[in-house]
Amino acid sequence: MSSYLKAENLKLKKTMTKKLVLIFPIITLLFGVMSGVYYELNTFNWWYMVMLPGNIALLCALVNQKEEKKIKYRAVFSMPIDLKKVWTSKVILIAIYVLFCCIILPLGAALVGKFILPRIISGFALSSIVTIPIVNAITAAIVIAITSLWQIPLCLFLAKKFGFFVPVILNVAVGIALNSMMAVKSIWWICPYSWTSRLMCPMLGILPNGQMPAAKDYMLNTGVVPIGIILSIMLFVVILIATSHWFKNQEVI
Repeated sequence: MSSYLKAENLKLKKTMTKKLVLIFPIITLLFGVMSGVYYELNTFNWWYMVMLPGNIALLCALVNQKEEKKIKYRAVFSMPIDLKKVWTSKVILIAIYVLFCCIILPLGAALVGKFILPRIISGFALSSIVTIPIVNAITAAIVIAITSLWQIPLCLFLAKKFGFFVPVILNVAVGIALNSMMAVKSIWWICPYSWTSRLMCPMLGILPNGQMPAAKDYMLNTGVVPIGIILSIMLFVVILIATSHWFKNQEVI
């Protein structure tokens, strides 16, 4: 599998796809500055509610476009290689990129919060700035990446099946709508798009709408964390197996 991963990574050398690993977190960090003392909280909230779904969809669309643009996968389908491994390697590579994005965010937020934010909001007491301990932030970032894994094979499939814009529009628009509606309900676990934001409530103390919950809010129940992680991994495996089998049966057009 390592050779397949190396090959897929090499295809993306000097492309916009790799640059997105930095671009999306940086944009999120810059927008977050407008939040003032709630900078870190709102930066995380905007990340998993809006920016990350868009980032995942765009990464998948660009990875697929790289194969489709000129030769429409002819070079892949005509070679004596395992097509399931080709598909899986694309998914794993994008997952690695997503993890990097998620780790960059808390590190960047910590730096901005410590060195830049105090100068921007100098009218406030430094003690009023709401911060997230770096260990908690990185742990949350890893959980965000894990609970978003299932979106990767899904968006890659949508890009291959329907074209560039379908996964971007669906993953962002549908994701935001379902996230806002379902994350606060007791049946949050039936909607994959609500898993990340629901888990961030007890982990970071942020409600899906970006507000801070009351001290005894039911949304702070930590029991949802292992449930969300297990469900995310299970759904990822199911979608990966299904889409890799579908890809294996594709033919050159």
